[in-house]
Amino acid sequence: MKNIAILFTAILATFTVFAEESQLRTNKIQLHEIARVQNINSLAQKGLDQENPLAGGFNDLIPYIMPTPYQENAGSCLYMSHTGIVEWWMNRLNDLQGEQRLDLSERFFMALKTLRTGQENIENWRTDNIYRINKAGHIYLNEDYRYTKGYYKKVNDIRVATNADDEEAKYGTRFNWISFKDQLDPAKAIKVPQFKRDVLLVDKDKNQWNVAEAPLNIVDQVKKALVKNQAPVLVIYNHQGFWHANIVFGFNDNTKHECPFVSSFKPYMDERAQELTKEAEQATSAKKKRSLLAKAKRFQERGNKVQKRFDQIGCANKGAFYVRDSIFPNEEMPLYDYDFTQEGEEKHLNSSLILREYEWLTTSANHIIQILPANE
Repeated sequence: MKNIAILFTAILATFTVFAEESQLRTNKIQLHEIARVQNINSLAQKGLDQENPLAGGFNDLIPYIMPTPYQENAGSCLYMSHTGIVEWWMNRLNDLQGEQRLDLSERFFMALKTLRTGQENIENWRTDNIYRINKAGHIYLNEDYRYTKGYYKKVNDIRVATNADDEEAKYGTRFNWISFKDQLDPAKAIKVPQFKRDVLLVDKDKNQWNVAEAPLNIVDQVKKALVKNQAPVLVIYNHQGFWHANIVFGFNDNTKHECPFVSSFKPYMDERAQELTKEAEQATSAKKKRSLLAKAKRFQERGNKVQKRFDQIGCANKGAFYVRDSIFPNEEMPLYDYDFTQEGEEKHLNSSLILREYEWLTTSANHIIQILPANE
């Protein structure tokens, strides 16, 4: 066994056959950066069922989940997660499994945001973005409007397309925020049902960076919603310093662990606070120094809040959610070709399933919604 994340991908393949911007940091992707705090194989040997870590879990939603391209630094997590849930529903409603499953366009949902489609219905963007797809009424396949890489620059603070010869050009996945929606073939549009969203958790301050504010029973609430409504949930949380969004689509009470994500939260936040403080000491302007020190303080405060909550609830040493994410590419997954005009820019798709301990939600989540067809 190479590592748990790869094992999960291999097992998932038996069920399914598959050939607002946030600051991201680069990690060695294994199972939630667990490699930074303890050896993965050691974790597996401490009780994870190596034959089938899904055994005994709530696995009903697995057949319709699809992997997503690695978002890199696009800051596209919220719209990739929304697209993933729409994708899940289209596959579920039409009972499309295996190679029949639809791979929908994340870039289309990003274009809806860029164009402010349905903005009149967005009271809280952290919970309300599904109303954009309701306004559009359709979506496209990824093959018709691909998540891509391209050359771009900013003009008057607006991202525009450019080319490699432009000395101001940057190249990467942030290109996806530039809308080419008006160039799409209407005949290839796929009609989608109207959706509603049930809010399971909303931060009182509408703060997507907030931590340790979720009710202590949030894990039970999410598990109950997954089972009762037979549908995934979308989670916004603080991923050790940046806000992030992903999809939860199952759980297993038997999965054993040592709370790798939560136990590494405060050490990382303290480390970043120290780095920022050192930067502040070297800053040449008073304004820059104040900004860096304020940021360092926020890192430290949130790390302390998570640790205080963690000390309160403890680590149960078992129980994990199944998560589909956009920042965990896996070498066992197929390569995704972002740009057919280039070579060498390809990256592996993300794992279809990674694990996060239950304590992750209790300490780090700030907004959780469940998206359902409006007629259900």
